[in-house]
Amino acid sequence: PVYVRYADKAWGGILYGAQYNMQGRSQPYSNSFSGGDIPCAVCEAKGKETIFMQPARNRCPFNWVREYHGYLMSSLYHHDHSSQFLCFDDAIEKVNIGQHFAGSQFAPVAASQGHGLRTPPYVNARELTCA
Repeated sequence: PVYVRYADKAWGGILYGAQYNMQGRSQPYSNSFSGGDIPCAVCEAKGKETIFMQPARNRCPFNWVREYHGYLMSSLYHHDHSSQFLCFDDAIEKVNIGQHFAGSQFAPVAASQGHGLRTPPYVNARELTCA
């Protein structure tokens, strides 16, 4: 971090780390990632003017270039931490920071039948891809 002006008081938003939660899973990612800290990477693709995340699809619309693909993930639905739906690369990585954990736990997002999603094309409890 580059700090400019600060008060060393947590009075607004608080930034926590995040971990994978793959308990009891073998797909789409290995259970060996459970408890691993998620490395942060936000990058700019030079020459790209528009960024578009395509949930539930691993291909891009016609004339778009796919930068990466993987699985849609978010914080566990019953956790109190706020979250977004994020596209995690198919080749996820983990780091081990080794500190007490108080942040979000990210897990693959699955379709939930009967909550505004039509079946088909969605399959209940099936993890969703993204690009």
